[in-house]
Amino acid sequence: MRWWAVVASVVIVAYPLLVYGGMQWLEPRYLGLILAGFYALRLLIVSRKPGVRILLLVAIAGGGLALWLFNSEILLRLVPGFINIGLALGFGYTLFYPPTLPARMARLQHGFLTPAMETYTTRITCLWVGFFVLNATLAIITALWASREVWALYNGLIAYGLIGLLFVAEYSYRRLVFFKKHHL
Repeated sequence: MRWWAVVASVVIVAYPLLVYGGMQWLEPRYLGLILAGFYALRLLIVSRKPGVRILLLVAIAGGGLALWLFNSEILLRLVPGFINIGLALGFGYTLFYPPTLPARMARLQHGFLTPAMETYTTRITCLWVGFFVLNATLAIITALWASREVWALYNGLIAYGLIGLLFVAEYSYRRLVFFKKHHL
């Protein structure tokens, strides 16, 4: 079962490249159903929260149905934008119902958080929300108005690079600040 989760995760990460290449041979409705199947499979294997699982399965089924009915490449290309909106909402939700996602990760690593660390993780959560909103905007713009090649380049390479860069920068800064505060 675990290897299916890995395969499904690889397909999800490679989504823009699979859409780019798959559009050469398949209609959007068939490609969309195949990719939606991988999203659903990964969700069923990985998700532990029944409410979230049901909500996401309904969204995946709705997306698959829309793709089947409209047979639209644009709908396939909008998926990264919708995912970024979902991530922004997920991070944003934790601002109103703490602990924030970065606070949860920091607690796993450090065991506890000082008030300064709590403040920091709240600010970082706001940064991630802003990043995902900006990334969703760019993903949607490329889906609607850019060529398939530009869309695939941004969503399949540049966006991942930006996410990685922000993560590494934030993680490095957090390690420096948290380590410095705890070992002086």
